[in-house]
Parts: sequence; structure tokens; C-alpha cells
Amino acid sequence: MPNASQLIAQLIGFLGTVIIVIGMQQKKYKHIVICKIGNEFLSSIHYLLLGGYTGMLANFASCLTNGCYYFRIKKGKSTLPFQIIFATMFVIIGVLSWHGPISIFVVLAKLISSVALGIKNPRTIRILNLISNPCWLIYNIYVGSIAGMITDSLVTISVLIAVIRLDIFSKKESPSS
Repeated sequence: MPNASQLIAQLIGFLGTVIIVIGMQQKKYKHIVICKIGNEFLSSIHYLLLGGYTGMLANFASCLTNGCYYFRIKKGKSTLPFQIIFATMFVIIGVLSWHGPISIFVVLAKLISSVALGIKNPRTIRILNLISNPCWLIYNIYVGSIAGMITDSLVTISVLIAVIRLDIFSKKESPSS
């Protein structure tokens, strides 16, 4: 029987699930980033309560990186220098919070999603999420995150729907240039 902390962790994780599933259906970069930050903040708390410290640190750091990318892109400035800095930061987080080879999956997922959100293109964000989600699924199985496992499944389905709805069908409907 799960204890109160584990139940609270799962509930917080499920709230993050709702936010990110909504986020992946958004057309605008700004809305995707806001939902991503909300999800990652809640995921930080979720992993902390489950003892998944690599996931906790990486998600908390992502709140900051995603905010930074949003403001750089909003001002029309390059995110590349920050992508390099943040990639290094995620590797350091993985080393400092090392729990064995499982930590590699978090680092890999965060490297991929960091690159994705450093690019303003919502389609690219969605496609790269399809690559990072399996890494999170493996980590979530390891730390016992039921909410995380469900999130990864729902986000993958949500992203596939969004790619079809927003990236494939909307291109067919728009007049060719």
C-alpha cells in the first residue's frame, strides 16, 4: 500500500500530465512553453517525493532553461549559446545526482527537449518530444512513477494527434506557395 507521500507525488504528477497534454495541442510556441514550465515544475516536486533526484533536478532546471529560451526567442535572439550552456548543465546534473546508468536516460531526455524548446518551431518541439519520451518512460518505470508512465503514454498520443492535426492536415488545407 502506498504511503501518503507517494499518493501525493502521484497526484502532483497527474496534474502535470493534464498540463502537458494540453500544452502539446497548442499552436503557439508561447503556450507550449508555459505548459511545459508548469509540467516540469510539478514534475520536480513529483520526483522529489518519489526519491528520483536526477529527474527532480533536471526538471527544475528545465523551468529556468525554458523561460530563458522563451525570452531569447521573443526578443529575436539566438538560443544556441544557451543550448550549449544548458546541455552542459544537464550533464553536470546527471553526474552530481548519479543513481547509476538510469540517470543517463534523464540526461538524454533533457538534452533533446532542451534543443527542442530552444527552437521556436512547434512542430520540431513535438517531433523531438517523440524522441525524448521513451527515455522518460524508462526512468519513470525505474522510480515507480505511475503518473510519469501515464504522462509519457498520453503525451506521445497527444503529440501524434497534434502532428497529424496541426502539422500534416493544416498544411494540406493551406494554399500552396
